[in-house]
Amino acid sequence: MKIKNLWLAICTTLLLCACDETTSTLGIELVPESDMVSISWENYNVELNTIIADSVLARTSTSHLGNYTDPETGTTVHGDYLMQLNCGAGFEFPDSIQNNICTSAYLNLYFNSFVGDSLAPCRVSVYPLNKVMDNSKSYYTDINPEDYYDTSASPLAVTTFTLSDRTISDEERNGGAYFKNVRIKLPVEEGNKMLKKYKQNPEYFKNGKLFTEKVNPGYFVKFEKGDGVMMDIYISQLNVSFKYFEKSSTGRLDSLVNGTSTFAGTEEVIQATAVKKYNLEKLLSDNEAAYIKSPSSLFTEVTLPISEIATTDTINSAKLIFDRYNSSKSNENYILPAPTYLLMVQKDKMYEFFEEYKIPDSNTSYMATFSAANNNYAFDNISHLISQIRKEHQEGMSRNPNWEKENPNWNKVVLIPVSPILSTSTSSNSYYSYYGGGSNSQSTLVGMNHDLSLTSARLKKNGIKLQVIYSKFKK
Repeated sequence: MKIKNLWLAICTTLLLCACDETTSTLGIELVPESDMVSISWENYNVELNTIIADSVLARTSTSHLGNYTDPETGTTVHGDYLMQLNCGAGFEFPDSIQNNICTSAYLNLYFNSFVGDSLAPCRVSVYPLNKVMDNSKSYYTDINPEDYYDTSASPLAVTTFTLSDRTISDEERNGGAYFKNVRIKLPVEEGNKMLKKYKQNPEYFKNGKLFTEKVNPGYFVKFEKGDGVMMDIYISQLNVSFKYFEKSSTGRLDSLVNGTSTFAGTEEVIQATAVKKYNLEKLLSDNEAAYIKSPSSLFTEVTLPISEIATTDTINSAKLIFDRYNSSKSNENYILPAPTYLLMVQKDKMYEFFEEYKIPDSNTSYMATFSAANNNYAFDNISHLISQIRKEHQEGMSRNPNWEKENPNWNKVVLIPVSPILSTSTSSNSYYSYYGGGSNSQSTLVGMNHDLSLTSARLKKNGIKLQVIYSKFKK
């Protein structure tokens, strides 16, 4: 009985296999051979070169202060900055300030990150601005600070410091209430002038625009001495202190207490970094590497082999990977980090991209993130960009036989270090909440600025390939 059942099972299996063998290609057999799609790919050489931009748009609330000589390349970048101060809506000085005078005025420069030696001695000076920067204008890193302050006047203040503040105790420096900053004592008259203006015209303190135009145009912070240090100043803050009489619950003036009014540099007012750079030209002749350095405005230009790419087939994808050399000075203490994000944009559109507040659209502009594991930047599919450039070329040549000569950058893109601006929204989800997941957070890219922090990357020039995958119908 068992043998009979076993034989039946074998026959059934063979029958099913025969059916599968018969029907597995049934759909394909019904498709005409002319409708079959073939896939192919080609690798094309890509040319890389280093270019120096004269300046970049400095539209950011972060300022950069310091002087740093890169031990790997011997290039130097120097940063000073001009700052405006904001006055929040509804600002008021207390009406019971003792003797109507201030007791002190300090400018605090807060920084989260820096590159270099925290014990290196540095010196900065502060000058008052005598000209108001126009909030409707775009300021680039080649801004000339001398246009905005009196160069013949002495500075308001000069301060010598180290980034690791040795004037305070280790306990205070390592405490949770301490924020890294450079503290610059200003003449108390800076506070008294503001207090006097408030007494005369309190309406000047209604908003930042009126405040900068009528009360305080801002300051120029100049890095005077030191090398091997660059700070990213995320907020500049003027603190004006005084003593005032606090009112009791009955409305009578009671005890004398200390008070401080704060005026900070924010995104609503201008923070303009002025960048100077030295010894960059020697990097242009490097035959093995193309360079990207910020805030030095050193970018990599990529010439795409548009004319070599087949026009008869459909481009499914086009991939570009840029490999980075490891630092040749790995034993140095202060090697610059690679940019976290790179923007790829057509060379002739690189300035308008930032001026017009654009973001990468994966059509004519793309963003790649540095992969520490692979030590490279990968642009996984720039096929839309290639199609767009090819279309522009064809249309241009049909109108004007000299179009290509008149547009020498038609097939060139540029790699630029950028700093994305993200908006984070949080939404509550009952499903996730029920299972202990809480709320959902989602980040959306809403803007893009030049990365003006201190970064550097050496990209391999040789062996860089554009991998294009084609598809076409069989004939």
